[in-house]
Amino acid sequence: MRFNTKEMYLILFRLLKRVSKIDIHSLQVAYISKIVGRELGFSRQRLNVLGFLHDIGLLNPVQVNQVQRTLGVENASISNWLALNSGLQENHAVIGARIVSHIEDISELSDVVEKHHYYPILLNPEIDHDIMASVVHLADSVSIQLLSGEKDFNHMETIKRAVVNSNEFLEKAKFAFEKISEKKGFWWTVVDENTLYDEFERDLEENPLSNSDLQSLGDILMYMTDVKSRFTTFHTERIAYVSKLLAERAHLGEERAMEVFFAAKIHDLGKMATPISILEKPGKLTKEETFIMQRHIFDSYLIVGGREAIEKHRLLQWGVNHHERLDSSGYAWGKSSTELDLESRIIMIADVFVALTEDRPYRKGMSIGASLDVVARQVQSGLLDEYVFTKLRDLVAEGLDFTRIESNTRRTLFFYET
Repeated sequence: MRFNTKEMYLILFRLLKRVSKIDIHSLQVAYISKIVGRELGFSRQRLNVLGFLHDIGLLNPVQVNQVQRTLGVENASISNWLALNSGLQENHAVIGARIVSHIEDISELSDVVEKHHYYPILLNPEIDHDIMASVVHLADSVSIQLLSGEKDFNHMETIKRAVVNSNEFLEKAKFAFEKISEKKGFWWTVVDENTLYDEFERDLEENPLSNSDLQSLGDILMYMTDVKSRFTTFHTERIAYVSKLLAERAHLGEERAMEVFFAAKIHDLGKMATPISILEKPGKLTKEETFIMQRHIFDSYLIVGGREAIEKHRLLQWGVNHHERLDSSGYAWGKSSTELDLESRIIMIADVFVALTEDRPYRKGMSIGASLDVVARQVQSGLLDEYVFTKLRDLVAEGLDFTRIESNTRRTLFFYET
């Protein structure tokens, strides 16, 4: 069964929820944007998504690394994220627009994200995209004020007056907000997390994703994951590349090979929730730290949607299985060989092999040849699959070269800086 756009946006939401404190802000902006936009005749569904994605550019490599070094992504508030935004060569709105332009479902509206902090002097009040940008800007401002104060009547009245009297938004946007802000249900909804989520989910459309759309989603998630640590800059990209080659060598067919490619791209999503102090610790991890590190598998499981999503889309399981072992000694569930299909075994071997070739805080990366020898010993010990290993050995013999994939893709998305 194919993925749809609703499932795509819910994965992005769960990622935000697991790894940052900007998920409520995103839901508030989604809700306010669609309610104000509806008053102006715009699509609830489009503005629901635009409001949700308006700050996706905050998760760019430079900013993620700054937040990691100063606070840790898991501790940073929306105010912390925005405070670090001013020093970037490009602000988060520009980067966010570039990311959104890679999501075909909403790409034609990427300029709305880019303009969502523009003042009226830079907008044309007769152009729909500019009006929508002002609506999102207004919603963003209301949310930030709500999150910085008490959820009481007086604070809400103060916000209402501030917006109506502001010169930061187009008159059309202010008029629509003034009208809907008179309704008590609007304010009760915008401060209730459960209702906000229900509103967001209800207005997500279920349009089918093409394979190209799915791979674009995988690219976005992959880069968000890998840029968290300087030790994993190309980790997932390499694993996805090797996994796809192995799937092709195993004669799984083009469609299945592309599914493996996507599953490998998202296999480490949970590491976005792993503290940077553990990811980059230069010495051996304690038992408690190891426990926290290994939890990234469970966090990945939650981000992709848990048991319900995995039962619907088997490829989600392949990435979650990448630390399992054929003798049941792996984690998170200690699965046996009979529970691990060929696709899972491919990503398992690709992950071990690629990780061995890369630098880590506590060791230097090995050569491709030495890494292959380590994998061979794990195969002999019954941990990894022998058939998949023969395909990997053939790839290495034919001159496997990672530099072929370290291309300009992430520069296209983020203007990546090391």
